[in-house]
Amino acid sequence: MRVNGLRETLAKLNDFGEQGKNRIKQVTAVNGQEIAAKAARNLSSYSDVDETGTIAQSINAKLEDNGFKSVISVNQVPIGAYIEFGTGTYVEVADEWKDIAWQFYVNGKGQLHPHPYFYPAFNQGRDQYISDLKDALQRLTREFNSRR
Repeated sequence: MRVNGLRETLAKLNDFGEQGKNRIKQVTAVNGQEIAAKAARNLSSYSDVDETGTIAQSINAKLEDNGFKSVISVNQVPIGAYIEFGTGTYVEVADEWKDIAWQFYVNGKGQLHPHPYFYPAFNQGRDQYISDLKDALQRLTREFNSRR
C-alpha cells in the first residue's frame, strides 16, 4: 500500500477503527517524547547558554486531544525562545516559526546568538513521525490481511 502524506496516512489508519486510532496515539506519544528528549540533548550541547541544565530539564511533552496530539514545551519562557532564536540583530527564525518567535520580541536589542535546539529536533521528529505512522499502517494492514 502506498500513501503519500500525513493526512492520507492518518485517514487510512482511522479506517481501521479503534486499532488504527490506538496506533496513531502510540506513535504520537513516542514521537512527542523523542522530540522533547532530542531538544533537551541539543540544548545540553550548548553548555554556554544552559550551564545548570535547568532549561533543558524543563522541556517536556504532554498529550492532548485524547492522545492524538503531543505538545512539546519549554517551561523556561522567554529565555528558551531567546536561546532558540537569538536576540537583537542576531535573530534567526525559520519562516514557519515567525509567528511563534514574534511573541517574544521585546525591543530589538540584545546580544545573544541563536542556539537552535528545538527546531532541529522538531524537524527530525516530524519526519520520523510520518515514517512511523506509515510503518504502523503497513503493520496493521499486514495483520488485518493475515486474518483473512
